Amino acid sequence: AQRREREAAEQQRKHRDKVEELKRLGFTDPAMREWTFANDNGRNPQIKTAHSYVAKWEKMQAGNHGLLLWGSVGTGKSYLAGCIANALMEQEISVKMTNFAAVLNDLAATFEGRNEYISKLCRYPLLILDDFGMERGTEYGLEQVYNVIDSRYRSEKPLIVTTNLSLDELNNPLDTAHKRIYDRVTEMCTPVCCSGVNFRREKAQEKMERLKKLMND
Repeated sequence: AQRREREAAEQQRKHRDKVEELKRLGFTDPAMREWTFANDNGRNPQIKTAHSYVAKWEKMQAGNHGLLLWGSVGTGKSYLAGCIANALMEQEISVKMTNFAAVLNDLAATFEGRNEYISKLCRYPLLILDDFGMERGTEYGLEQVYNVIDSRYRSEKPLIVTTNLSLDELNNPLDTAHKRIYDRVTEMCTPVCCSGVNFRREKAQEKMERLKKLMND
């Protein structure tokens, strides 16, 4: 019985260490570790979609099914993606959640290893690109964005994208450079509209009210 307890404790320790390592490597911002189902406020109507994606991960992975979480600023798109990432990492599944601002900075710093960097992104079972469409629109930037998206497409692995762009903007880009990027994304990812209140604005209002109360007191 004692041996079994020791073995169980050792397994738990190894599991915690593995999850910790996945989160250290998988998130560009430590705050993302707190974007979990357990911390959800229960007010995002699409949380069920995120739960379902995790519950059916094996089928999602096998079918190369991605999500395009789109909607207005502050509606919880990034949080939903973070919930999926954290839940899969807890199952010891490797996930990378980043954005193109970070990706472009990394590519600029590793010019000679650009292909290996993109290949590494494509080796993750799930890649999450946050705030898509907010990156610099330079010719170089757009070319690298396309390279990452196209490489992920060819890897036949799922991609989740969050964006403030509307479906109309994604389906009707202004130029060819954006069109070939957006076409790839909409082909790989099923659109999910994230609507509701602006949680950021709500938090800002609450903070202002607390400050007023402190000042008045």
